[in-house]
Amino acid sequence: MSLTGALNAAVASLRVNQASIQVLSANIAHVNDPNYTKKTLNRESLVLGETQIGSVGIASYSTAVNESLRKQMESLIARNGTSGAQNEYMSRIQQLLGTSSDQAALPNLLSQFTSAWQTLQATPESKAAQTAVIRYGEQLSDEISRVAAGIDAVDSEAKDDINQSVGQLNGLLEQVFELNVRLRSASEVGSERTELLDQRDALVREVAKYVDVRTVERDNGAIALFTPAGLSLVDGPPSKLSYDGTNLFRSEDPATPIDAMLRDGKIRALLDFRLDNTGKAVPVSSDPGTEVIRKMRSQLDAVVKALTSTVGSTFSSVYDAAGTSLRVSAAFETTVKAQANSAQYSTVRLTGDLRPGDVFEVEINDRIFSYTALETDTTLDGIAAKLAALVNGDTTLGVTALAGASSLQLTGTTTNTAFSVKTRVNGELPELLTGFFTGTDRFTFQVNQSLLDGTQQLKKNSASDVVNSLTSTDRTFVAAGLAISGVSYKGMLTGLTGTAIANAKSISDVAKFNTESLAQTEQRYQADVGVNLDDELANLQVLQNAYAASARLLTVIQTLFDTLQAAVSR
Repeated sequence: MSLTGALNAAVASLRVNQASIQVLSANIAHVNDPNYTKKTLNRESLVLGETQIGSVGIASYSTAVNESLRKQMESLIARNGTSGAQNEYMSRIQQLLGTSSDQAALPNLLSQFTSAWQTLQATPESKAAQTAVIRYGEQLSDEISRVAAGIDAVDSEAKDDINQSVGQLNGLLEQVFELNVRLRSASEVGSERTELLDQRDALVREVAKYVDVRTVERDNGAIALFTPAGLSLVDGPPSKLSYDGTNLFRSEDPATPIDAMLRDGKIRALLDFRLDNTGKAVPVSSDPGTEVIRKMRSQLDAVVKALTSTVGSTFSSVYDAAGTSLRVSAAFETTVKAQANSAQYSTVRLTGDLRPGDVFEVEINDRIFSYTALETDTTLDGIAAKLAALVNGDTTLGVTALAGASSLQLTGTTTNTAFSVKTRVNGELPELLTGFFTGTDRFTFQVNQSLLDGTQQLKKNSASDVVNSLTSTDRTFVAAGLAISGVSYKGMLTGLTGTAIANAKSISDVAKFNTESLAQTEQRYQADVGVNLDDELANLQVLQNAYAASARLLTVIQTLFDTLQAAVSR
């Protein structure tokens, strides 16, 4: 054995020890990094020749791997992405309706509306009771409109979220492709490759939050990404996805939707949330997180239909069918709103049994025109003519009157100018004969404007039948995602809100379970491939001993060289 050979062996050993310490230092520095896997330096024996001392060298760098747990974790990340997005948006729906069935505004307002009608039934002459009915009816319609607007706002947010998520996914796929390129050119014995592998795996986990993926190993650590349904995301250049507001498409085939090729992940959850199969020969989904927007819109519209329908013993039909309690009245009807090319006009219709002493009042733009029927007044046509003369006598009013058969037509003298009309007979406002609620859907639904502006009053005779209709429990409610029978109007709204809240709770439970499952799997994965500080400290002790041995060998060689030099120099 030559001294040179011994020196080379010692230096090589120190070089390996130095590299090992660098790896160990990196491991310790990333002990709490979930995207870092334990690195190992692999050694190899070097044979310098038959008469030379063997040495040790760096064979390669490796990273801890557990393919089974890694794939399981990626699957759970996608599943957690699904339930997490569902939980987020279902929670918003729940907040719109109320955190529980007892606190939900819609059924509570229906109860208050019913109670107000019961009070009116007991005290039909009470103006306060009438005001309460109108007020709670307005609050009920406002709440339906508020929830409907809130549903649309949530839908818009989900749509924007899909667009943003697709953009983020495209960016991640591009990064995976770039890493693949770097991995193919990285040395298999260099430390850079292991760092790139960690970055690659971290990117795949980020991708899994948006779509469920499966990885296929390619050359030198590069990977291809596919969905479980076989859709290629990265295999060479990355796919670029786009969203048109309804469906998802891939750049390779911009005409074919790929929604069905995704099974899990945030994007899948949001697509399902906004899914609308209306008009298709497909039953509405029974999944609590699917077609949510469609279901809520359909159910709100069904509530409006139930309250405004005049078929059967509905609220509207029994109100409309009730007779008026007034002996004589003068009801007006606004037919045209003021426009640039037409003047507004209204018609006051006189009805009932005329008697001497009846006082007729027409209030136009806060000016009151009053006429008291005389013994000589025998027809309502004549009363209309007397009122027309009074109105036309005021040339500053901006309105002209034309008497007709038991009617008085009022017309503005200028275009694009509105005017207000209110009528009374014997101090009583006319009763609203039909249409307590107006509108045909969740946005147009409201209390009749003439009740809101105080130009007409409720039919007092309707209260008893209306109360019976509101409290009847023989109704059937059918809408997308909800079908119940044997309920009252309040039962309809309780069913609507209760179902939505129960669905939100079901999804919340699933999201919690998936989050816990993912956390447990991540812990197992990190325990298997992550850095164990105790192990690294033990490795450090081994490296210190090896370093000391190599240093001792160098000291011995130095002594031998010094002795040899002294002997030669004599």
